[in-house]
Formats: sequence, C-alpha cells, structure tokens
Amino acid sequence: MCVGDIHLGRRPSKLAGRVGDFGVGIHELTPAAAWHAAVKWALANQVDAVALAGDVVESLEDRFEAYGHLERGVRRLTDANIPVVSVAGNHDVFALPRLADQLPDFKLIGRGGKWQPVELTAASGARLRILGWSFHEKQERRNPLDELPTDLDSSLPTVGLLHCDLDQINSPYAPVPRRSFETAPGAAWLLGHVHSPSDLSGPRPVGYLGSLVGLDAGEPGQHGPWLARISDDAQVTLEHLPLAPLRWEEEAVAIDEIGDLPPDDIEDAISTLLIAGMEAIHRRIEPTLGATRLVGCRLRLTGRSASHRKLREAAGNEDISKLTRSFGSVVCFVEKIIDEAGPALELEQLAQTKDLPGLLAHRILVLQQGGAESDRLVAEARGALDEASKFAAAASDDDYNGDELIAPDERTRRFLLGAGIQTLEELLAQRSEGSTA
Repeated sequence: MCVGDIHLGRRPSKLAGRVGDFGVGIHELTPAAAWHAAVKWALANQVDAVALAGDVVESLEDRFEAYGHLERGVRRLTDANIPVVSVAGNHDVFALPRLADQLPDFKLIGRGGKWQPVELTAASGARLRILGWSFHEKQERRNPLDELPTDLDSSLPTVGLLHCDLDQINSPYAPVPRRSFETAPGAAWLLGHVHSPSDLSGPRPVGYLGSLVGLDAGEPGQHGPWLARISDDAQVTLEHLPLAPLRWEEEAVAIDEIGDLPPDDIEDAISTLLIAGMEAIHRRIEPTLGATRLVGCRLRLTGRSASHRKLREAAGNEDISKLTRSFGSVVCFVEKIIDEAGPALELEQLAQTKDLPGLLAHRILVLQQGGAESDRLVAEARGALDEASKFAAAASDDDYNGDELIAPDERTRRFLLGAGIQTLEELLAQRSEGSTA
C-alpha cells in the first residue's frame, strides 16, 4: 500500500460548525481517520508492506497529536508482520525523524538527504527494493535524482519513493524535471508533495499519490491510498482505493430554462437547480464513492436567464447555502455557489445607445470577442488589480475557485466580464424600477 501526504494534525476547513447537521462527526473526516481506515484495509487485505511518501505530519507542533495516531497504526501493521517505511517531506522534516526515533518498527529512510535502499520480502517470498530520499532541511533546492546511487543490483525490482516538486525548476522543495526519471532506475516512482493525484495507469508509473483525504475544495476528486501490485517481471500496476471519508466535487448548473419568474418562485427555482447539481455529482462519482461519508459540492451557475439577478441574490441567501441531499449513508452539501451566469440581454442592441448601459454593453462585447481593444482593457485592469491586491489579504485554501491555474490575462478577462455583466444588470434594473415608480 502506497500513501501520499497524510498531514496528521490538520482539520477539514470550513466544516467545524456544520458537520453536526450532516450526522457526521468532525473526527470522522480528518487525516487521522483516513489513516486508520487505510491501516484497517491493509490488514484486511494482507498487504506485504506500507510505504508513506512524506508530509505524514502537518508540522512540528502537531507531532504530539500525530504520534498517537501514527503509533497505533504502525503497531497494528507491524504486529501483523507488515513493515512500514517512509520518507520525510518539507512539512515533517523535523517532526517525522523525532517520531521515527520513538517508533522502532517505523523505518524512516533516506535521512540526511541521502538515498537509502531498503529490501522487503513479500509473504510469497518475492523481494522488492524501496529506494527513498528524505528532506534534510525545510527547503531543498537541489534535484535529489542528481545524487542517485549507481551501484544498485539491477536484478531486484525497485520502486522509488520521493517527496519533490515535479517540473518546477525554481521550487525550494526538491525540484525534479520529469526527464530525470527517464534514466533513473526503478519500475515506478511514487511521489509526495502535490495533493492532486496523478494518472498512474501507465506501464512505468511516475507521479503523485495525492493527499490521503482532500481537506478543502482545492483538493477535489477521489483520494485515498494506492495498492501497488508488482509482477514477476517487475511491472507495477497501481489501483486507487477510495477510502477518504470526505470528498470535494464541482458541477455546472445551467439556468437557461428559468424564465422571468416572480419573486415568490425564485427560491424554489434556485433550490431545484442546486439539488439537481448535487444529484448530477452523485451519479458521476457513485462508482468510486468507496468509504466517502460527506461530499462538498461547488456549484457554478452558467447560462443566461431573465431571472439571473434574482437567482444570484437568492443564491446568496444563507438558508439556500445549507441545502443538503442524502444518498444512503452519503451526504452531499453545498460548499459554495459561484455565479458565472448572466442575464438574457440583447447586448448588440444595447451597445447602439450612447448612455452608460450602452457603453458597458459595448465593452462586454469587446471582451467576449477578443482582439486588440480587449487586450488593452485587460492590460489596464491588470495594472489596477495588481495594485489593489497589495492591500488585500492573501487568499487561503478556502478561497480556491478552481481558476488559479488559468493564465493571468484570461483570469482578468473573465473577472471583467463577470463584473461588467453584473453592473449592467443592476443599471438596467434601476432604470426599470425608475420607469415604473
């Protein structure tokens, strides 16, 4: 069994005041709970070894809480003759060695930033080498693969275990270009550090195991440990085990079919849309739910509707955000609603007028169509936004919107479009209200 970043000591974000309403205890959703579930699975399925890819502990301050959970899990495994090996990452560079010194059956390999091979023997008698390297300092700017040993016995199947930053050459966290693995020994390289799991389905898997449980919306999708099967000819096959109790998912919800509704019907309409979104998420992930108890749903409103302004206001209602949907023992809840929809407007017609709504409609069209004028608007806005951001607090994981990896200019363009459409909608609503007063 191969386990990515556990981060013992962390808690799920934005859930402390809500989980009681879901019939789930906060203790059931933590990395500690996921670790104990992984240990239980390993024992029930009689795995030959457990390998941890670093960041087992969130920080040095968390080592006291982490010790109990790690010790109980390691003892249960080693009592069943299942060895446990690990490397240290940047988070637990100081905590994990201290814990390892107190747990004689827990083998921390690669101490001092030096490669260390460890041989394991399966119940079948088959032998395997784990080759590991641990962080020695919080920041490691060298590529660990530059110092790989060259005298390894090639007849013994080898799996590399490493905490590193893949293809980030300026990273302070052991930067490794992917090409370095092409000449490295080993039938597979299992990595820690990035919390999104890689596609490890290839003939020679190289990539991230991902975090054991996603603790915020920035870690969506399936999480859990991996089962590695190693054949007689040293081929490694990996299976992702959905043992995480908490999961985060996202779904687009179209508002196009919502006409111009009276105010009394708006809350029912938005509730129906959000429930449909949660049901769509459940259908999509049902085959890989595994041990999931709770699913945080990020729902994005898309499309165009004459009722968009009223729907947006209703979506901000605190009671609406408390919507849940139960599917057997699994509870889906609304984690966040992001409005990417807009009003049903004839922008070309509005843009013909010379008033403020007309000017705004023209600029929205420019941004939608792209070109030199659009680039100029984006450049001006980026300068203003960059200046404003100097006075704003840094975004936390809780503020993840899923667009952090989009190019800055495109992100700015989308921001301008959203703000422009919302402002235009408000201006037209004020005009309408003024004409009926």
